[in-house]
Amino acid sequence: MSIGAHMCNTVSRNTQMCKTSHMSEHNAVDAEGRTMSTAPTARHRRFLAQLARDHYLEGRSKVEIGKANGLSRFQVARLLQEAVDTGVVTITIEADAGEDTDLSERTAAALGLHSVVIVDIPDQAEASQQMGRAALALVGRKARAGMRIGLSWSRTLDSAAAFTPALPRCTIVQLAGALRLESHRPSSEIFTRLGQDPAVSMVRLPAPLLVTEAETAADLRALPEISGTLAAADDLDLAVVSVASWAEGLSSVWEKCTPVQRRSGIDDGAVAEVSGRLFDAAGEDVTTIDDRVIAVTLDQLRQATTTVGVARGAERARAVRAACAAGIVDVAVIDRDLADAVLAEAARDEPDRDDVALAEAAHIEAAPHEEES
Repeated sequence: MSIGAHMCNTVSRNTQMCKTSHMSEHNAVDAEGRTMSTAPTARHRRFLAQLARDHYLEGRSKVEIGKANGLSRFQVARLLQEAVDTGVVTITIEADAGEDTDLSERTAAALGLHSVVIVDIPDQAEASQQMGRAALALVGRKARAGMRIGLSWSRTLDSAAAFTPALPRCTIVQLAGALRLESHRPSSEIFTRLGQDPAVSMVRLPAPLLVTEAETAADLRALPEISGTLAAADDLDLAVVSVASWAEGLSSVWEKCTPVQRRSGIDDGAVAEVSGRLFDAAGEDVTTIDDRVIAVTLDQLRQATTTVGVARGAERARAVRAACAAGIVDVAVIDRDLADAVLAEAARDEPDRDDVALAEAAHIEAAPHEEES
Protein backbone atom coordinates (compact mmCIF):
# COMPACT_ATOMS: atom_id res chain seq x y z
CA MET A 1 0.00 0.00 0.00
CA SER A 2 1.30 3.45 -0.83
CA ILE A 3 -0.13 6.50 0.89
CA GLY A 4 0.18 9.92 -0.71
CA ALA A 5 -0.55 12.95 1.45
CA HIS A 6 -1.10 16.32 -0.19
CA MET A 7 1.24 18.63 1.61
CA CYS A 8 1.45 22.28 2.53
CA ASN A 9 4.26 24.26 4.11
CA THR A 10 2.60 27.34 5.55
CA VAL A 11 0.35 26.04 8.34
CA SER A 12 0.94 27.64 11.70
CA ARG A 13 2.05 25.18 14.34
CA ASN A 14 1.04 27.39 17.26
CA THR A 15 -0.63 25.06 19.73
CA GLN A 16 -3.53 27.22 20.82
CA MET A 17 -4.25 28.49 17.31
CA CYS A 18 -4.42 24.95 15.96
CA LYS A 19 -6.61 23.77 18.80
CA THR A 20 -9.13 26.59 18.76
CA SER A 21 -9.37 27.45 15.10
CA HIS A 22 -9.25 24.05 13.41
CA MET A 23 -11.22 21.96 15.87
CA SER A 24 -13.89 24.64 16.20
CA GLU A 25 -14.40 24.75 12.46
CA HIS A 26 -15.46 21.11 12.55
CA ASN A 27 -16.99 20.65 16.00
CA ALA A 28 -20.32 19.18 14.84
CA VAL A 29 -20.57 15.65 16.26
CA ASP A 30 -23.05 12.81 16.00
CA ALA A 31 -24.80 10.97 18.83
CA GLU A 32 -21.71 8.83 19.45
CA GLY A 33 -19.37 11.78 19.69
CA ARG A 34 -17.82 11.41 16.24
CA THR A 35 -17.11 14.42 14.07
CA MET A 36 -19.83 14.83 11.47
CA SER A 37 -18.77 15.15 7.84
CA THR A 38 -18.89 18.78 6.70
CA ALA A 39 -17.18 20.56 3.82
CA PRO A 40 -13.78 21.74 5.09
CA THR A 41 -12.59 25.25 4.40
CA ALA A 42 -9.38 25.78 2.45
CA ARG A 43 -7.61 26.78 5.68
CA HIS A 44 -8.80 23.64 7.44
CA ARG A 45 -7.75 21.47 4.47
CA ARG A 46 -4.23 22.86 4.78
CA PHE A 47 -4.20 21.96 8.47
CA LEU A 48 -5.37 18.43 7.61
CA ALA A 49 -2.60 18.23 5.02
CA GLN A 50 0.01 19.22 7.62
CA LEU A 51 -1.20 16.56 10.04
CA ALA A 52 -1.23 13.98 7.25
CA ARG A 53 2.34 14.82 6.25
CA ASP A 54 3.52 14.54 9.85
CA HIS A 55 1.83 11.16 10.33
CA TYR A 56 2.04 9.39 6.96
CA LEU A 57 5.25 10.80 5.51
CA GLU A 58 7.34 11.69 8.57
CA GLY A 59 6.13 8.75 10.67
CA ARG A 60 5.17 10.75 13.74
CA SER A 61 2.71 9.10 16.11
CA LYS A 62 -0.73 10.49 16.87
CA VAL A 63 0.45 11.21 20.42
CA GLU A 64 3.41 13.26 19.16
CA ILE A 65 1.23 15.18 16.72
CA GLY A 66 -1.36 15.79 19.42
CA LYS A 67 1.20 17.22 21.84
CA ALA A 68 2.59 19.53 19.16
CA ASN A 69 -0.87 20.87 18.30
CA GLY A 70 -2.71 20.82 21.62
CA LEU A 71 -4.94 17.91 20.60
CA SER A 72 -5.70 14.52 22.05
CA ARG A 73 -4.63 11.47 20.06
CA PHE A 74 -8.32 10.71 19.51
CA GLN A 75 -8.84 14.13 17.96
CA VAL A 76 -5.79 13.58 15.76
CA ALA A 77 -7.18 10.21 14.66
CA ARG A 78 -10.51 11.82 13.72
CA LEU A 79 -8.75 14.57 11.78
CA LEU A 80 -6.61 12.06 9.89
CA GLN A 81 -9.74 10.12 8.99
CA GLU A 82 -11.36 13.36 7.86
CA ALA A 83 -8.32 13.99 5.65
CA VAL A 84 -8.99 10.67 3.93
CA ASP A 85 -12.76 11.21 3.70
CA THR A 86 -12.40 14.65 2.10
CA GLY A 87 -9.66 13.73 -0.36
CA VAL A 88 -6.80 15.62 1.30
CA VAL A 89 -5.13 12.22 1.63
CA THR A 90 -5.45 9.60 -1.08
CA ILE A 91 -4.66 5.94 -0.50
CA THR A 92 -3.65 3.80 -3.45
CA ILE A 93 -3.35 0.02 -3.29
CA GLU A 94 -0.71 -1.11 -5.75
CA ALA A 95 -2.26 -4.35 -7.02
CA ASP A 96 -0.39 -5.99 -9.91
CA ALA A 97 1.96 -3.03 -9.93
CA GLY A 98 4.38 -4.67 -12.35
CA GLU A 99 1.67 -5.20 -14.95
CA ASP A 100 0.36 -1.64 -14.54
CA THR A 101 3.85 -0.20 -14.84
CA ASP A 102 4.48 -2.22 -17.98
CA LEU A 103 1.23 -1.00 -19.54
CA SER A 104 2.03 2.60 -18.62
CA GLU A 105 5.52 2.36 -20.09
CA ARG A 106 4.33 0.73 -23.31
CA THR A 107 1.57 3.30 -23.72
CA ALA A 108 3.97 6.18 -23.06
CA ALA A 109 6.36 4.76 -25.66
CA ALA A 110 3.55 4.42 -28.21
CA LEU A 111 2.53 8.04 -27.62
CA GLY A 112 6.06 9.41 -27.37
CA LEU A 113 5.41 10.83 -23.89
CA HIS A 114 7.44 11.19 -20.71
CA SER A 115 4.88 9.22 -18.71
CA VAL A 116 1.32 7.95 -18.68
CA VAL A 117 -0.92 7.55 -15.63
CA ILE A 118 -3.48 4.77 -16.10
CA VAL A 119 -6.62 4.92 -13.98
CA ASP A 120 -8.62 1.79 -13.21
CA ILE A 121 -12.35 2.56 -13.18
CA PRO A 122 -14.36 -0.21 -11.49
CA ASP A 123 -17.54 1.90 -11.34
CA GLN A 124 -18.41 3.65 -14.61
CA ALA A 125 -20.97 5.81 -12.79
CA GLU A 126 -18.05 7.50 -11.02
CA ALA A 127 -15.74 7.54 -14.05
CA SER A 128 -15.52 11.32 -14.50
CA GLN A 129 -14.84 11.92 -10.83
CA GLN A 130 -12.19 9.20 -10.69
CA MET A 131 -10.40 10.64 -13.71
CA GLY A 132 -10.62 14.13 -12.23
CA ARG A 133 -9.26 12.93 -8.89
CA ALA A 134 -6.30 11.29 -10.62
CA ALA A 135 -5.53 14.47 -12.54
CA LEU A 136 -5.82 16.68 -9.45
CA ALA A 137 -3.68 14.26 -7.43
CA LEU A 138 -1.01 14.60 -10.12
CA VAL A 139 -1.22 18.38 -9.82
CA GLY A 140 -0.77 18.02 -6.07
CA ARG A 141 2.37 15.93 -6.58
CA LYS A 142 3.93 18.19 -9.22
CA ALA A 143 3.05 21.59 -7.75
CA ARG A 144 5.89 23.59 -6.25
CA ALA A 145 5.98 26.98 -4.58
CA GLY A 146 6.05 29.83 -7.08
CA MET A 147 4.67 27.81 -9.99
CA ARG A 148 2.18 29.15 -12.51
CA ILE A 149 -0.36 26.37 -13.11
CA GLY A 150 -3.03 26.46 -15.80
CA LEU A 151 -6.28 24.52 -15.50
CA SER A 152 -8.81 24.32 -18.30
CA TRP A 153 -12.49 24.09 -17.43
CA SER A 154 -13.83 20.59 -17.98
CA ARG A 155 -16.63 18.41 -16.67
CA THR A 156 -14.01 15.91 -15.53
CA LEU A 157 -12.08 18.30 -13.30
CA ASP A 158 -15.21 20.01 -12.05
CA SER A 159 -16.75 16.70 -10.97
CA ALA A 160 -13.74 16.12 -8.72
CA ALA A 161 -13.67 19.62 -7.22
CA ALA A 162 -14.27 18.25 -3.71
CA PHE A 163 -10.88 16.53 -3.94
CA THR A 164 -8.89 19.64 -4.83
CA PRO A 165 -5.47 19.21 -3.19
CA ALA A 166 -3.90 21.65 -0.78
CA LEU A 167 -1.30 23.47 -2.87
CA PRO A 168 1.86 25.40 -2.05
CA ARG A 169 1.87 29.11 -2.79
CA CYS A 170 1.31 29.37 -6.52
CA THR A 171 -0.71 31.04 -9.25
CA ILE A 172 -3.62 29.21 -10.88
CA VAL A 173 -4.67 30.43 -14.33
CA GLN A 174 -8.06 29.47 -15.76
CA LEU A 175 -7.25 28.46 -19.32
CA ALA A 176 -10.73 28.43 -20.84
CA GLY A 177 -14.14 29.87 -20.19
CA ALA A 178 -16.93 27.61 -18.96
CA LEU A 179 -19.66 26.05 -21.07
CA ARG A 180 -23.34 25.87 -20.19
CA LEU A 181 -24.46 22.44 -21.34
CA GLU A 182 -27.88 20.83 -21.24
CA SER A 183 -26.20 17.56 -20.28
CA HIS A 184 -24.31 19.07 -17.34
CA ARG A 185 -25.22 21.61 -14.69
CA PRO A 186 -23.30 24.88 -15.08
CA SER A 187 -20.48 24.93 -12.58
CA SER A 188 -16.97 26.22 -12.04
CA GLU A 189 -16.61 24.72 -8.57
CA ILE A 190 -13.00 23.72 -9.15
CA PHE A 191 -11.99 27.37 -9.58
CA THR A 192 -14.20 28.51 -6.71
CA ARG A 193 -12.51 26.08 -4.34
CA LEU A 194 -9.03 27.00 -5.51
CA GLY A 195 -9.88 30.67 -5.11
CA GLN A 196 -10.71 30.06 -1.44
CA ASP A 197 -7.22 28.74 -0.74
CA PRO A 198 -5.14 31.56 0.79
CA ALA A 199 -1.99 30.08 -0.75
CA VAL A 200 -3.38 30.33 -4.27
CA SER A 201 -3.38 33.46 -6.41
CA MET A 202 -6.34 32.82 -8.72
CA VAL A 203 -6.49 34.31 -12.23
CA ARG A 204 -10.04 33.76 -13.47
CA LEU A 205 -11.34 33.93 -17.03
CA PRO A 206 -14.77 35.59 -16.72
CA ALA A 207 -16.07 34.60 -20.14
CA PRO A 208 -17.77 31.73 -21.94
CA LEU A 209 -15.57 29.29 -23.82
CA LEU A 210 -17.58 29.63 -27.03
CA VAL A 211 -19.78 32.43 -28.36
CA THR A 212 -22.09 32.66 -31.35
CA GLU A 213 -20.42 35.50 -33.24
CA ALA A 214 -16.75 36.14 -33.99
CA GLU A 215 -17.25 39.86 -33.31
CA THR A 216 -18.51 39.08 -29.80
CA ALA A 217 -15.47 36.93 -29.10
CA ALA A 218 -13.15 39.68 -30.33
CA ASP A 219 -14.85 42.26 -28.10
CA LEU A 220 -14.58 39.98 -25.08
CA ARG A 221 -10.92 39.15 -25.72
CA ALA A 222 -10.19 42.89 -25.82
CA LEU A 223 -11.44 43.41 -22.26
CA PRO A 224 -8.51 43.87 -19.82
CA GLU A 225 -9.75 41.25 -17.36
CA ILE A 226 -9.93 38.67 -20.17
CA SER A 227 -6.88 39.66 -22.21
CA GLY A 228 -4.82 39.65 -19.01
CA THR A 229 -5.85 36.11 -18.16
CA LEU A 230 -5.18 34.86 -21.68
CA ALA A 231 -1.74 36.50 -21.59
CA ALA A 232 -1.03 34.80 -18.25
CA ALA A 233 -1.09 31.48 -20.10
CA ASP A 234 2.06 32.45 -22.01
CA ASP A 235 4.48 31.10 -19.43
CA LEU A 236 3.02 28.07 -17.63
CA ASP A 237 5.02 25.67 -15.50
CA LEU A 238 2.19 23.14 -15.53
CA ALA A 239 -1.05 22.92 -17.49
CA VAL A 240 -3.96 20.47 -17.26
CA VAL A 241 -6.42 20.06 -20.14
CA SER A 242 -9.02 17.55 -21.28
CA VAL A 243 -8.56 15.89 -24.67
CA ALA A 244 -11.78 15.30 -26.63
CA SER A 245 -12.62 13.73 -29.97
CA TRP A 246 -14.28 15.95 -32.56
CA ALA A 247 -17.40 13.80 -32.73
CA GLU A 248 -20.89 13.59 -31.31
CA GLY A 249 -20.99 12.69 -27.63
CA LEU A 250 -17.22 13.01 -27.25
CA SER A 251 -16.75 16.78 -26.98
CA SER A 252 -18.48 19.46 -24.91
CA VAL A 253 -17.64 22.07 -27.54
CA TRP A 254 -19.23 19.90 -30.25
CA GLU A 255 -22.49 20.09 -28.27
CA LYS A 256 -22.45 23.90 -28.48
CA CYS A 257 -21.70 24.12 -32.21
CA THR A 258 -24.22 24.15 -35.03
CA PRO A 259 -24.43 21.19 -37.44
CA VAL A 260 -22.76 23.32 -40.11
CA GLN A 261 -19.84 24.17 -37.81
CA ARG A 262 -19.42 20.55 -36.78
CA ARG A 263 -19.33 19.44 -40.40
CA SER A 264 -16.95 22.24 -41.33
CA GLY A 265 -14.55 21.10 -38.63
CA ILE A 266 -14.61 17.56 -39.98
CA ASP A 267 -14.17 18.78 -43.55
CA ASP A 268 -11.16 20.81 -42.41
CA GLY A 269 -9.60 17.64 -40.98
CA ALA A 270 -10.36 18.02 -37.26
CA VAL A 271 -10.25 14.81 -35.23
CA ALA A 272 -9.71 16.25 -31.76
CA GLU A 273 -10.37 19.25 -29.55
CA VAL A 274 -8.69 20.77 -26.49
CA SER A 275 -10.27 23.81 -24.84
CA GLY A 276 -12.15 24.62 -28.03
CA ARG A 277 -9.04 24.40 -30.21
CA LEU A 278 -9.31 21.86 -33.03
CA PHE A 279 -6.48 19.91 -34.66
CA ASP A 280 -6.05 17.09 -37.16
CA ALA A 281 -4.54 13.61 -36.84
CA ALA A 282 -1.07 14.95 -37.60
CA GLY A 283 -1.37 17.54 -34.82
CA GLU A 284 -1.79 20.53 -37.13
CA ASP A 285 -4.09 23.36 -36.00
CA VAL A 286 -7.60 23.45 -37.49
CA THR A 287 -8.93 26.99 -37.13
CA THR A 288 -12.58 26.40 -38.09
CA ILE A 289 -14.05 27.88 -34.89
CA ASP A 290 -11.00 29.70 -33.49
CA ASP A 291 -12.51 33.14 -33.99
CA ARG A 292 -15.37 32.23 -31.61
CA VAL A 293 -13.28 30.61 -28.87
CA ILE A 294 -12.05 32.34 -25.71
CA ALA A 295 -9.33 30.09 -24.35
CA VAL A 296 -5.66 29.20 -24.30
CA THR A 297 -4.14 28.57 -27.73
CA LEU A 298 -2.40 25.40 -28.83
CA ASP A 299 0.87 27.33 -29.15
CA GLN A 300 0.60 28.44 -25.52
CA LEU A 301 0.14 24.81 -24.46
CA ARG A 302 3.17 23.81 -26.54
CA GLN A 303 5.23 26.40 -24.66
CA ALA A 304 4.19 25.15 -21.20
CA THR A 305 6.91 23.29 -19.30
CA THR A 306 4.61 20.32 -18.69
CA THR A 307 1.11 19.78 -20.03
CA VAL A 308 -1.12 17.03 -18.67
CA GLY A 309 -3.80 15.69 -21.00
CA VAL A 310 -6.80 13.90 -19.47
CA ALA A 311 -9.00 11.56 -21.51
CA ARG A 312 -11.20 8.50 -21.03
CA GLY A 313 -12.64 5.82 -23.31
CA ALA A 314 -11.28 3.76 -26.19
CA GLU A 315 -13.12 5.98 -28.67
CA ARG A 316 -10.74 8.86 -27.81
CA ALA A 317 -7.57 6.97 -28.79
CA ARG A 318 -7.19 8.83 -32.07
CA ALA A 319 -7.71 12.16 -30.34
CA VAL A 320 -5.04 11.43 -27.72
CA ARG A 321 -2.57 10.35 -30.39
CA ALA A 322 -3.31 13.55 -32.32
CA ALA A 323 -2.76 15.65 -29.18
CA CYS A 324 0.63 14.00 -28.69
CA ALA A 325 1.49 14.63 -32.34
CA ALA A 326 0.49 18.28 -31.82
CA GLY A 327 3.06 18.60 -29.03
CA ILE A 328 0.49 19.76 -26.49
CA VAL A 329 0.68 16.77 -24.11
CA ASP A 330 3.69 15.66 -22.06
CA VAL A 331 1.89 13.45 -19.53
CA ALA A 332 -1.38 11.62 -20.19
CA VAL A 333 -3.93 10.60 -17.57
CA ILE A 334 -6.09 7.93 -19.20
CA ASP A 335 -8.14 4.87 -18.32
CA ARG A 336 -7.20 1.27 -19.10
CA ASP A 337 -9.60 0.96 -22.05
CA LEU A 338 -8.02 3.98 -23.70
CA ALA A 339 -4.51 2.67 -23.07
CA ASP A 340 -5.40 -0.65 -24.71
CA ALA A 341 -6.93 1.18 -27.69
CA VAL A 342 -3.84 3.37 -28.12
CA LEU A 343 -1.60 0.30 -28.21
CA ALA A 344 -3.92 -1.45 -30.66
CA GLU A 345 -3.92 1.56 -33.01
CA ALA A 346 -0.16 1.92 -32.75
CA ALA A 347 0.28 -1.76 -33.64
CA ARG A 348 -1.96 -1.40 -36.69
CA ASP A 349 -0.06 1.65 -37.88
CA GLU A 350 3.37 0.06 -37.42
CA PRO A 351 4.77 -1.17 -40.73
CA ASP A 352 4.97 -4.94 -41.04
CA ARG A 353 8.56 -5.97 -40.27
CA ASP A 354 8.65 -8.45 -43.14
CA ASP A 355 7.50 -5.75 -45.55
CA VAL A 356 10.17 -3.39 -44.25
CA ALA A 357 12.85 -6.06 -44.62
CA LEU A 358 11.77 -6.83 -48.19
CA ALA A 359 11.76 -3.14 -49.09
CA GLU A 360 15.25 -2.67 -47.66
CA ALA A 361 16.53 -5.74 -49.52
CA ALA A 362 15.03 -4.50 -52.77
CA HIS A 363 16.65 -1.10 -52.26
CA ILE A 364 20.07 -2.67 -51.61
CA GLU A 365 19.72 -4.94 -54.65
CA ALA A 366 18.72 -2.03 -56.85
CA ALA A 367 21.59 0.19 -55.71
CA PRO A 368 24.35 -1.42 -57.86
CA HIS A 369 22.16 -1.23 -60.97
CA GLU A 370 21.60 2.45 -60.33
CA GLU A 371 25.34 3.00 -60.04
CA GLU A 372 25.99 1.05 -63.26
CA SER A 373 23.44 3.12 -65.14
